[in-house]
Amino acid sequence: MKTNLKNFSITAKIILSLFAITLTITACKKDFNNDPIEAAGIGFVHASPGTGPLDFILDNQKINFFTYTKDLGYYAAYPGIRLAGVAKKDSLKYLTTSSVSLKSGSFYSVFVVDTLKSTKLLVLEDDLKAPETDKAKVRFVNLSPGTATYDLAIAGTDAPLFTAKAFKEFTTFTNIAPNDSYTFQLKQSGTVKVSLPSIKIEKGKIYTIWAKGLTSKTDSTGLGLSVMTNK
Repeated sequence: MKTNLKNFSITAKIILSLFAITLTITACKKDFNNDPIEAAGIGFVHASPGTGPLDFILDNQKINFFTYTKDLGYYAAYPGIRLAGVAKKDSLKYLTTSSVSLKSGSFYSVFVVDTLKSTKLLVLEDDLKAPETDKAKVRFVNLSPGTATYDLAIAGTDAPLFTAKAFKEFTTFTNIAPNDSYTFQLKQSGTVKVSLPSIKIEKGKIYTIWAKGLTSKTDSTGLGLSVMTNK
């Protein structure tokens, strides 16, 4: 999820204009006589296998649509309690909603998870503080519906990066060495279930790696790994 801030909609553009893209996002509302107010960053990630394109919505404003495994970056939002939701593309009926508490200067990822009949939102606060010197940061989220717990490992290493995460469980961000071509492995009881090869992890950047899909499928909705850049 790259931190290139995008605006809400035509209505929101009038209300909220972005002044800077930094670790905190600053916005200005005309009614406040140009006194700056802090905003939060919120991004949606489609991790619901077989659901099809979805519209994502904030405070009953349609923001954009996205397809399976895709994210569209962070959007600026006023801090406080916001109503987040998703609907099938061009539908007026929510699939699911959640009240999200947003803090000024903080960033959040909203993952649309589970299958169509039981769609849910998983909201994670994103730690975008810089990695240690000459390091990158990664976290792991298990978004593969079911009862399996998974480890995330790097091929050629003795111990997994993260262990025993069940569906909707996640880790904190951890510093790792950069590499031009990591192969990440999703493991269960020491057995590699799927691999994600040739992934470049760059110094100073922050990533989320997530388990996706269904173990019962062999198509594009089958078990796999995805990686996104938070910053």
